[in-house]
Amino acid sequence: MSDLAAVRRTVADTRSRSCVSPGAHHAIPPSTAAEALAANYPVVGAILGHMSFADLAAEFVAEVPPTDPNLAAYGCRFPEWIVGRKLGRVLPYLSSVAAIDRLHHAAARAPADTPVSRDVIAAMTAQQWSSSRVKLHAATRFGWFAVPAPSIWLGHFAPSRAEVATEWKAEGVLITRPAGRVEARRIGPAAHRILSGLRIGETIGVSTAAAHALYPGADITGTIHDMLDSGAIAALRPR
Repeated sequence: MSDLAAVRRTVADTRSRSCVSPGAHHAIPPSTAAEALAANYPVVGAILGHMSFADLAAEFVAEVPPTDPNLAAYGCRFPEWIVGRKLGRVLPYLSSVAAIDRLHHAAARAPADTPVSRDVIAAMTAQQWSSSRVKLHAATRFGWFAVPAPSIWLGHFAPSRAEVATEWKAEGVLITRPAGRVEARRIGPAAHRILSGLRIGETIGVSTAAAHALYPGADITGTIHDMLDSGAIAALRPR
């Protein structure tokens, strides 16, 4: 899968109606739209620096002006748009970092929700657990990237970013908001496969079996524990 396809798949979850609203909202000054874009993509801005991001934002605003006066959702096409720019080719991870900024933004703005209780899980039989479908927490967002964008994005928050060593490989990210605070973590391909399956309605048994078949060396039990600890799941629905 190309980088562009991977970004499109990730960004698809986070698109709001403002992405598809017809026509530009001409009452919004370009400088205001550019400031909103900077607020919505803080890590991209930190990587590029103020001047470079300002130039990129001005170009984006000119080509993709706001369609909604609510600028909290502005820029949902920004990650895809970066792919076609010269800067996106020079920094091939930048569009994916932008996609993670977007996922984080969407998680922060999601409705309130509560992670499933461990007591609920403890009271279930093995059959009930395996046959359960899940409701993901309203803030849960995740994606898979052909580049180590999650490590680069998380590295921005490290005490000393200069000490972050990133291996150039595909990675996933899981973003949750278990107690009102948005949290992000790297995930492997097995976790991404399980989450993808759960999102489309697979049972826990089916999604974990598929992940094990694809990635036999993965610690599926540990992956599920990490997923529960993250607060990604809000409810279980036994068959």
